[in-house]
Amino acid sequence: MSKNVLGYSSTTARSCLLGLIFSALAGLTLVASAQECITVAAPNGLTAEWPQQLELAELEAQTGSSLTFSDNPLFAQAVAAGQLPPVDERLPAEPLVVIPYESCGVYGGSLRGTSRAPESGTSEFLSWRQVNLVRMSDDLRTIVPNVAKSWTWNDDLSAITFVLREGHKWSDGSPFTADDVVFYIDDLVKNQELHGTVPAPWLVAGEPVVVEKVDDLTFTFRFAAPNPGLLHYFATGGSYFAPYAPAEHYKPYHISYNQNADQEARDAGFDGWTQRFGQIWDKWKDAEVLTAHALTRPTLESHVLEIEADTQRRVFVANPYYFKVDTRGQQLPYVDRHIERFLDPELNILAILNGEVHQKAQGVRLADYPLLKENEAAGGYAMRLPPGSVGSHIAFNITHRDPVLRQIYGDVRFRQAMSLAIDRDELNETLYFGLGTPKQALPPKSPFTTDADRNYMIDFDVDRANALLDEMGMARGSDGRRVRPDGRPMQILWEYSSQFASPELVQLVSDYWRDVGISVQSREITSALTREKAWNNENDINMEWDAPYEPNLISQINYYIPPYTDIGPLFGVPWLNWINSGGSEGEKPPPWAARMFELAEEWRSIQPGTERYLEIGRELVQINLENMTIIGLVSNLPGPTVVADSLRNVTEWQVQHFNYGRTYPVRPDQWYFGN
Repeated sequence: MSKNVLGYSSTTARSCLLGLIFSALAGLTLVASAQECITVAAPNGLTAEWPQQLELAELEAQTGSSLTFSDNPLFAQAVAAGQLPPVDERLPAEPLVVIPYESCGVYGGSLRGTSRAPESGTSEFLSWRQVNLVRMSDDLRTIVPNVAKSWTWNDDLSAITFVLREGHKWSDGSPFTADDVVFYIDDLVKNQELHGTVPAPWLVAGEPVVVEKVDDLTFTFRFAAPNPGLLHYFATGGSYFAPYAPAEHYKPYHISYNQNADQEARDAGFDGWTQRFGQIWDKWKDAEVLTAHALTRPTLESHVLEIEADTQRRVFVANPYYFKVDTRGQQLPYVDRHIERFLDPELNILAILNGEVHQKAQGVRLADYPLLKENEAAGGYAMRLPPGSVGSHIAFNITHRDPVLRQIYGDVRFRQAMSLAIDRDELNETLYFGLGTPKQALPPKSPFTTDADRNYMIDFDVDRANALLDEMGMARGSDGRRVRPDGRPMQILWEYSSQFASPELVQLVSDYWRDVGISVQSREITSALTREKAWNNENDINMEWDAPYEPNLISQINYYIPPYTDIGPLFGVPWLNWINSGGSEGEKPPPWAARMFELAEEWRSIQPGTERYLEIGRELVQINLENMTIIGLVSNLPGPTVVADSLRNVTEWQVQHFNYGRTYPVRPDQWYFGN
């Protein structure tokens, strides 16, 4: 049975349906002709099983003629010189046909964007070129084929079989096959030297995934229990982590295939083969393009690294073997190059005002909106305000390595007091023009949250906050500052990255807390350093958390249990280590946290929408609220988005957010430049 958990028909049913459609069409006037530009805006009678795309056979059956492919002039010289095959030999035998939003594009141009720094604020730029087995459509509900042509679940959703596209090639022209998926699972994900434990998406009921190659185009993932969220993982939060790797490229660096790999790595200046391998491969696909090695590493993405990256910029050029075409037969992408500059936030805004950025949302604050809106015409762009920001959140480090701070932060009364001491209405008006909604940290638009949940302890109640701190025994000294159990003045060291909080927000919240006797010393540091300190259990406060939408919860429930992320943990890493090691490492979690781990394990096998699914969701919400694990501030904020006037085929975002893959659902590979 091939269905995603929000309601897919089976592969068999789809085939039968297509057969009926094609048979019916045989006696009718054809709705369109091949080489005609069929678009979402003007479908000309074309019907498609999946939103805004179809397979080549479907298109040709409905038009009654074969599609002729055309090439980007960028590759003409290489083709003429025999350095590249003609386009019809580079494309798969079964390319994916993309239906553009407004028009079939024209080739050329460089799509310009910015990020904060290498591996900081780069997810949006990555989303311009990324691909995965499946993709979330722009309705943010429908999961559609992408790298994979099709898939079929078994009856209990514990095994899924994917079929790849015949003739699909890596960017260097080598075949992309099921072997590249098997290599990824068996030699990367399940290799204990590269991963201490199997990453959560590949671990179900305590057992790692088993991958089986059926033939070159077909493979099966088998799990120890139902895993209904797998497709949601590929299509949302996991869209950045493609489950395949070019096996033949990586084998010479892998100890399982080259017995000399360790010595060769040492000769090259590395500690061993694993350190070297970590420099050239990473599950986070953007990390793979930070070194010169990426110039030789094949990819399936729409653009490949063209010149060695540095601290100033990266440049990507169109992939000549990209697997998609438009309805006219033009190979995608239309845009020749992606140019990414690394800029501080202030310089990023200046670059936008100067018309040097074609699309940008990540890192654009609502506070920047008035200035950017005022200068639209001069900068040659338009501002959009789709939903997209769940706001900043605050998590005290309950498992802090300092025993005194652990005692304080681990007392739920302290966390409740800090929540009650915050004037969220003032935050909303001062920082967000009143456009947000004060609320607690909860999954947005989920079916298991209530208004009471959203409003839990968000009242601005200084008297109650003081009473809770008094109850803890944190008396005030002569200077009004409260004291710790060891008699020292209580002070929070709030080290933050502006990627997750503005200095203005930190200052306002710090002022609120000082009013109840809690002194705060704040310091802005890099995202990389906040993550390093979080993993070392050193931060007083961690903030790198995006409240997960329901599709993210379906596939990655670890977003909502300690440590809440695998990038910059909030707290609870010792608890997770205890769970993963069966109690031989780390620290035993308290009962409430242990219950969360237990519920999460059951959740992974539960069919979404069922009563048990809702029960688990409600219980997880209550545990997080009652223990004030994460303090919410202001949510339901717009996500200001810059779109250049010259950029075409850019539709509206339903949600502008990392957890939906940034631009991935709106198909940047069919963007182009026009008048």
